[in-house]
Amino acid sequence: MNAWPAVLGTAAKEHHSVVYESFVLRKQGAYANWAYLKLHSWEDAREAANEALFKLHLRWDDALASASADAYAFKILQGVVVDILRKRDRRPCVPAGLAFEPTVQPIAGIPDEEIEQITARMEVHRAVAQLSERQNLCISLHYFLGYTPEEIADITGLAASTARSHLAAGRNALAALLDAPADEPPSHEKGHHG
Repeated sequence: MNAWPAVLGTAAKEHHSVVYESFVLRKQGAYANWAYLKLHSWEDAREAANEALFKLHLRWDDALASASADAYAFKILQGVVVDILRKRDRRPCVPAGLAFEPTVQPIAGIPDEEIEQITARMEVHRAVAQLSERQNLCISLHYFLGYTPEEIADITGLAASTARSHLAAGRNALAALLDAPADEPPSHEKGHHG
């Protein structure tokens, strides 16, 4: 059981800055990773994470008073990413390097199976983009960044059971979109954090 919500709820006013600094250390990397999935630029992703955490600092007392400081903070991050995309005047797209239509002609020196992998990855990214917002969020954090449902809950403020539900629903929706059977991952599945 994560003791973090209890720590947030009982933090004395004079210790709020220490709790905030601890919160930042715990979230900054995951926030930048998630922002990168949406912005496809490490510079923009780090800027988004830093801006979100700065905005959180300005609203730290409100975050502590909210039902979930994790959810409150992640909502700020989502807003910052949307603002950056608006400034670019576009929506999230296929990751850089995959924003092209694959050629039917074999490319000299590149084995056919590598070309097929690129095509498959493009199809998966397009399908994930069609999922509901929360399914997209959970699928992206789990499969693209390797976070467990418990870590997704910690990052986003969702309950771990809710993250698992969105993962299951997202897998089923992806299976339908990709016309393939939905496979349940092993319960022990652990990822890496890209």
